[in-house]
Amino acid sequence: MVESTLILLLKKFDKQQLKEFNNFVKSPFFNTNNALVKLYEYIRKQHPEFIPEKLEKKYVYKKLYGKTEFNDGFLRVLMSNLQSLAEEYLMHKAFQHEPLIKKKYLLDELSSMGARKHAEKVLNEGLKELAKSTPKNPEDYLGMYYMAFYKRYLYSTQFIVSKNNKPDESLYEDQKYFNIHFLLRTLASHFYLLNQKQIINYEPRLIFLDEITLFLERNPEYLEIPMLNITFLRVLLLKNNDIKDYYRLKNAFFGTFEKLDNKDAFNTISIIINYCQKNYSDTEDEIFLKEKFDILKFAVENNLNTFEKAEGFEGSRFNNIVNTALEFNETGWTEDFIRHYGKELEPDRRDYLIAFASALVLSAKKENDEALIRLSKLKNPSSSTDKFNLKTLQLKIYYEKNYIDQAESTADSFRHMIQNDNVLPEAYRESYKNFYSVYVKLLALKLRNDKSDVSDFREKLNTTKNIINKKWLNEKVKEIENK
Repeated sequence: MVESTLILLLKKFDKQQLKEFNNFVKSPFFNTNNALVKLYEYIRKQHPEFIPEKLEKKYVYKKLYGKTEFNDGFLRVLMSNLQSLAEEYLMHKAFQHEPLIKKKYLLDELSSMGARKHAEKVLNEGLKELAKSTPKNPEDYLGMYYMAFYKRYLYSTQFIVSKNNKPDESLYEDQKYFNIHFLLRTLASHFYLLNQKQIINYEPRLIFLDEITLFLERNPEYLEIPMLNITFLRVLLLKNNDIKDYYRLKNAFFGTFEKLDNKDAFNTISIIINYCQKNYSDTEDEIFLKEKFDILKFAVENNLNTFEKAEGFEGSRFNNIVNTALEFNETGWTEDFIRHYGKELEPDRRDYLIAFASALVLSAKKENDEALIRLSKLKNPSSSTDKFNLKTLQLKIYYEKNYIDQAESTADSFRHMIQNDNVLPEAYRESYKNFYSVYVKLLALKLRNDKSDVSDFREKLNTTKNIINKKWLNEKVKEIENK
């Protein structure tokens, strides 16, 4: 029972939700089955430990019904019904966050009852809320559409032909709001599909995108809505990978980010970061690295570091900021960043990420002995990316310290990791594979101390794209050339 869908759901409830759901279960409007009340009261007392022994089916049944013979089918039905009630409670809670949608369903009922005067009163309340509201997501526009629809509907049912009773522009608002909702939802779908294309080799079907683009060109007033403009420009950048679209998106974002919700802002920053990183890998033009660092700092300064505001600092974003800052040798800024934002990381990865980031800074400051001490205390990381990043830092430090045996052994281990990995996206896997290939040749050059092969090595390095730590590799070959 402890692994049942019901218990797994109730485990996610906080104290306030458990209290509210208790009232929900006991309300005769939502539930008239006293057996469900008894079952919930027992389960609620097990929160938050939910000890498996106390949630074993026969044990629970005995607690509820004493010596009555155990009936598995009956208990299953009770659990299923209680789960349905919990889901209904969550739907009811979610409904409270959509005041205009609520009014739409109330207007539906009032209209079907013929309660016109009451409907007009509810509509006027909704129109006042609409005038004061600032839409933050596509569903807000759907609520606005319903209010505008009922305004037109009630107007049409009492329309009297006269010279002074002509329809005004407000009667087109339902079309406008519905169009915005459709555009936002469709573009969001295209955004997801194009994002998938970055990691999966396939061609998405971008239905209506050409028509949407043409519509927005002919009706530019729609692009005055920041949410819609940013969503459209994100899709264009992912589709075209064009520098013009990049600057259009970046400039629009900087000018309107305060009008976006947190998810939109986070997604936009992620797209800009990915575009800059990809183009830096392809062209090695440091302007893209500088652009990437600028947007990462902008995100930090404006607290746009998480998809949901309530979430901890996202781990991959944290790593990205540390690595990019160190590309510019911003060790002081990076130390301040780790100290200030490390405590906001997700608890399950916090200690590891802070320790690894600190080792990166120490290595950048040429304090490699201390960096190795930090790395030696790290537990084996759980994510593939963390494992690969740990190995590459070890390889760099062993090279710097002239620990040849350790470097060769770790390089061989790294090779096997690359061969056996089936988790990383191919582009990331290739970047580590290229690093390994160049690193072992660099190590061989160092051992031979022979400059005759340096030109061939440099040519290979210069022609190899999509490789991590390329700046470091270039520094090392320069050191060999200057000896």
